[in-house]
Amino acid sequence: MALRLKIVTPERVVVDAEATELMAPGVVGEFGVLPEHVTFLGGLDVGVLRYIEGGASKSVVVSGGYAEIAGDLVTILADDATPAAEIDAASARTALTVADQAVQTGADTPEEVDALLAELKKAHVRVQTVS
Repeated sequence: MALRLKIVTPERVVVDAEATELMAPGVVGEFGVLPEHVTFLGGLDVGVLRYIEGGASKSVVVSGGYAEIAGDLVTILADDATPAAEIDAASARTALTVADQAVQTGADTPEEVDALLAELKKAHVRVQTVS
């Protein structure tokens, strides 16, 4: 038995695949899904969503959004999602350096600080994924 996994962003369908299991970064911690999972709706944090397709492990960096599990359909509505295979390691390291420098420089409002820290976390996860 398999799960139908769909990862969708506002721009595109990132993944539409049959998966035997997945692990996702929830806002209250990582959660796993196997076939016949109970119905579930939860928020996603910045992190790596891992799934098994055809015996191969695959990874997608997700940034926020929601996960819905209904029967054997898993729908991920992500603010942003990038398969690990599409992440350029050099660009990811450069983005991490830029984000780190921006955090060091600081910001004027709490909202700007939150945005800088979120960008830093996303850049860090992307570098970890391709390293």
